[in-house]
Amino acid sequence: MKKGQLLFSAPDSYRKSFDVLAPMSGQVKPLSAASDSLYAKGYFGPGAAITSPSSSLKAPFGGICTRVIPLDYAVEIKSSAGLKCLIKYGSDTHQLHGAQFSCAIKTGDTFKAGSLLFTVNSSWLKQQGVENICIMTILNAHALLGVMATDRKHVDAVEDPLLTLFV
Repeated sequence: MKKGQLLFSAPDSYRKSFDVLAPMSGQVKPLSAASDSLYAKGYFGPGAAITSPSSSLKAPFGGICTRVIPLDYAVEIKSSAGLKCLIKYGSDTHQLHGAQFSCAIKTGDTFKAGSLLFTVNSSWLKQQGVENICIMTILNAHALLGVMATDRKHVDAVEDPLLTLFV
């Protein structure tokens, strides 16, 4: 088994597993369903997607903001244990220049699980042809045995796990 890959079942042996909560409520989709080919092909690491008309994205764990990327409607966050995640809303958003994106945190800010990370005007984005999809990937998955997306069809924000990590 190659380290850090997307798994479809738990590995035969592992030391620990950790759940990463969903940053928004909605219908779970495989990362391959993202229209952005870089995410769909796993360029930013393994993960999962959520389709939803919701406009608020919340922290799946407590940690620190390492980067705000307004042109991509995204933030990078890091947990106290060192887990690095990228959370992005929509696809092909860079041409919108961050319009209708309001980040509640800035680089260097610490936050708790469930804290608001950012909001978007999902209705406006849909009018611009942007898909109502939240993509969450694990940026440093190479340090893990693997990442498995939930088998749930629907998740509730900061209540249900979206990903399970194996070390």
